[in-house]
Amino acid sequence: LKKENAMRITMNYMDKPTITVRDASWILSLSTSTVKRKINQGVLKCVKRDNLREKILIYTDSLAKFLEKGND
Repeated sequence: LKKENAMRITMNYMDKPTITVRDASWILSLSTSTVKRKINQGVLKCVKRDNLREKILIYTDSLAKFLEKGND
């Protein structure tokens, strides 16, 4: 993807209140395991759901804050 297209796709994701771990890993260029580790460390905020296909949804405002600070 060209940089402009990647940014446009990222912005479309940010229009949603939450996104999946897989989508967050794509946006952040991190593995899903690392994204889950960031959740467990309290760096990314999420909602955990039972009996649904996507059990963890990450709040996009939390993702935006993480992107602003950098991938520490």
